[in-house]
Amino acid sequence: MKYKNIREEELKNKVGADWFKAFDTTEILGNIDFTVLPKQDSLFGRTPLLWAEAKTGNFDVATMFVQLVLTIGKARTFDKTLPPAFLGAFDFKKIAFVPYISIQDIFYLNDFNWNVTPSNHDTKEFKLIRERIEATLNKNSSVYDYQTDEKELKFFIANNIAKATEASKIKIDKNNFIPIYIRWLEFVKPIIDVNWDDLKKANILDSDFYLADLFVDDKDTQKIDDDASIRDNLFVVFQNQGYTIAKENIKQMFDATINIKNREVYQHFWKRYKRPPIKQFQDYIIERRDLLVPQDIRERKGAFFTPRPWVELSQKYLTDVLGENWQDEYYIWDCASGTGNLLVGLTNKYNIWASTLDQADVKVMHERIEHGANLLESHVFQFDFLNDDFSKLPQGLQDIINDPEKRKKLVVFINPPYAEASNAKTNRGTGENRTGVSNSTKVYEKYQSKIGTAARELFA
Repeated sequence: MKYKNIREEELKNKVGADWFKAFDTTEILGNIDFTVLPKQDSLFGRTPLLWAEAKTGNFDVATMFVQLVLTIGKARTFDKTLPPAFLGAFDFKKIAFVPYISIQDIFYLNDFNWNVTPSNHDTKEFKLIRERIEATLNKNSSVYDYQTDEKELKFFIANNIAKATEASKIKIDKNNFIPIYIRWLEFVKPIIDVNWDDLKKANILDSDFYLADLFVDDKDTQKIDDDASIRDNLFVVFQNQGYTIAKENIKQMFDATINIKNREVYQHFWKRYKRPPIKQFQDYIIERRDLLVPQDIRERKGAFFTPRPWVELSQKYLTDVLGENWQDEYYIWDCASGTGNLLVGLTNKYNIWASTLDQADVKVMHERIEHGANLLESHVFQFDFLNDDFSKLPQGLQDIINDPEKRKKLVVFINPPYAEASNAKTNRGTGENRTGVSNSTKVYEKYQSKIGTAARELFA
């Protein structure tokens, strides 16, 4: 063995000095044993090249990788920083590598307990990951003996680890699309040639441009002149190496292509990521674009996502109260539907109506209907129920509301918007109430005399 009878910390130091001296191996990242990063910052900071597990003795490769995967999954390290191009494992005798993207799907296992101790080899979770990873290792891993494979190991490091940020693009998934957005704000937003204040007044946000960038087919090239949008239902669409506003009611205000001022920076940023996002997470990213909206705007609109367990439980309560056949006997109106996830699981689409504040959400629901969502396109519409007159409602819903007997069977089924004028700073006397939250709607004007201060609560 090349390294024998030394402690784990000394092993990590020697491996760093002997094989990765061209890199920085000093950074500590959570409970990951060994990290490799470029020594020099690029324009966009440093992207990890390798995360590795270190063991003393002569250890089983698969076991080392399982422990590393459990360590990463338990801490959700990929939520906090971009993942590396490779994962690794080494002991006194050998070192092994596997591309991160080849095991990435493991982190999305359903109903998996990531809180187990990674070093406990007897848990069912450890055995499950081992079973999943062994097949991957047989196809994708590279294992080198320090002594007999010295030349091959140096070649692998020079031609794979050193060139990792150039050779492989990071796949975009439900865990990293937010960290990538934060980096996008720093590097891409400033080079978009547009007046952000004017856009904000029209309810177009920087996150709409980020989504336009995400949902393009990059054709596996580093250029942007062949990038093409894969979704036309967004507020902003990437088009002609720039952006086009697709929101119908303000399209005329921004009818020209919005240009990118520095295409070299833009290309350099996006060449690190594979677009569009992984297909299985595309709907999730669109559904959770509320996570990309600044907190103050979310609070002003009262816009928050309804977790799936709440959806299921609320529908169970309706069944308990109204009976097993309630969906055939009652009409349902979700008047704060967002992208419609509260309605998932309902069966009688002819009795379901859905309205939402933003036209972009209507477009998302219409696309979901095209892909099999159990709703009627004509029953999904834009409506501001705090300000709009009921005469704007589709005729079928007006008929229900205006008929006393049918109205008795109308279930207003919503996760209501919630916002408060006050906040923690207000209560401490160090800040002021937000204006217009509680008293700027027609609902407030109409009902304030009847319900008093309760009208100040947006959800009321």
